[in-house]
Amino acid sequence: MSETGSATFVGIDIGGSTMRLAIVDAFGRVQSDRQAPTPRDDGDALINWLEEAYGICRGEIDAAEDPSAVGVGVPGILDPTRSTVLHAVNVPSVVGLPLRDMLVERTGLKTVMDSDAVAAAWGEFCVRQRQTKRFGYLTIGTGIGAAVILDGQVMRHTHGSAGHLGHLPCDTSADARRCACGATGCLEAYVAGPALNIAAEAAGFAEGLNQVEPAFQEGDAAAAELIEWAARYLSIGMITVAHIYAIELLVAGGGVTGACPSLIRRAASIAADSDSTLIPQGMAVQLAGLGDCAGVVGAALLAADAFGQRDG
Repeated sequence: MSETGSATFVGIDIGGSTMRLAIVDAFGRVQSDRQAPTPRDDGDALINWLEEAYGICRGEIDAAEDPSAVGVGVPGILDPTRSTVLHAVNVPSVVGLPLRDMLVERTGLKTVMDSDAVAAAWGEFCVRQRQTKRFGYLTIGTGIGAAVILDGQVMRHTHGSAGHLGHLPCDTSADARRCACGATGCLEAYVAGPALNIAAEAAGFAEGLNQVEPAFQEGDAAAAELIEWAARYLSIGMITVAHIYAIELLVAGGGVTGACPSLIRRAASIAADSDSTLIPQGMAVQLAGLGDCAGVVGAALLAADAFGQRDG
């Protein structure tokens, strides 16, 4: 339950596989939440579920007042006003929706929208007391994204495609895999969740990636080989972010991270052993402390900051 007098905020995380809505207090503590599969091709179903989930969560919390504002993290390329998704490879149902304005209408609350990677990054940054000057976040799930926070400010660029690390070329060979974006050799085609599930099944793991981590911990050679293969691709993304932004702390989150943390650790080890002298000395790589709540907590705290009501 929320503390008496403590403001609350709605956090929404729309992922390629799952969407989640939570009511979060100003200290980043989840008070109530709901989740459901993301409708891939039905924008009306998506917005209707968000409205219903908000009503249910609002009824569950012990608070005299409605939440103060809404924050939403979405995958894809946003328009310059961050009100509409222009392009989303993994969630076409949100493309073209004036999602921010629709949420204002459905909830009656002020709303801020950003990329899902920025939302999760902001959550992890805030729970670490905003003390890292050069902070990076890597989300690995149905897709792959990244966000960077320098001196407490989210790095933004004029074009809304910034941070889509999943479409970094990591294989330029003639037989490179084709990505859902239409290009070949993208990082996402090798180490995002769907690609890793296919690779795991091909390696004999009938349950996909979820079976790999337990097998690896038991010394399974096939699991170790798969992790080594994927880690070499993932390390390219880590090294790239480190080179561009001289990151001090890189946090990894998302569904793949939760399912197979050994993959993240091995990729970090490969990155640290790189011959490049451009990777900052002492750069740390950590798993997301908020786990699968990073997106909703971060989105809620983005709303708290946007509308001047951040307490913690």
